[in-house]
Amino acid sequence: YWPYWSLLKENIKNLWIKEFVQKKTDMMLLDSAILMNSQVWLTSGHVWGFSDPLMDCKSCKSRHRADKLIEDDYAKKGIDEVADGMSREEMEWYIEWSEIVCPNCAKKDFTEIKQFNLMFKTHQWVTDNTWSEVYLRPETAQWIFVNFANIARSSRRKIPFWVAQVGKSFRNEITPGNFI
Repeated sequence: YWPYWSLLKENIKNLWIKEFVQKKTDMMLLDSAILMNSQVWLTSGHVWGFSDPLMDCKSCKSRHRADKLIEDDYAKKGIDEVADGMSREEMEWYIEWSEIVCPNCAKKDFTEIKQFNLMFKTHQWVTDNTWSEVYLRPETAQWIFVNFANIARSSRRKIPFWVAQVGKSFRNEITPGNFI
């Protein structure tokens, strides 16, 4: 962000915190670490299931999410469905069967669908061992779940209460947005 946009971003963040955290009596603010133990992400299913099904057009070299192409085809046919539950094989079969073409070049020349992991992996220690693997958090809410008992105990609040998480999350996306 440029200097004035940085100030605007901070002002929006401060207004959000004031409106949704400070004005409420049952809300707490949490700003947690960016790195989290890989066992948390393994247990929650993020390591194996937090990915996008991507395929490339061989003609124009553009990359597309297979599930979004299928959902766009559903919308054209008036079908109100999502492709979330489909396996890679089912998506490839549907794309072949319904003759979905590339939105950019209108050709039907796709690569196989590959699962594109959305998490950034790094190593916590100097050595490059599998036990030192950690992930930059792809979402901010995970710390709330992991530390809920700690938050409840340290805040001395009775259930129900709310937790607001602030901070950055890191996703390995093909269309990153500059969202606030």
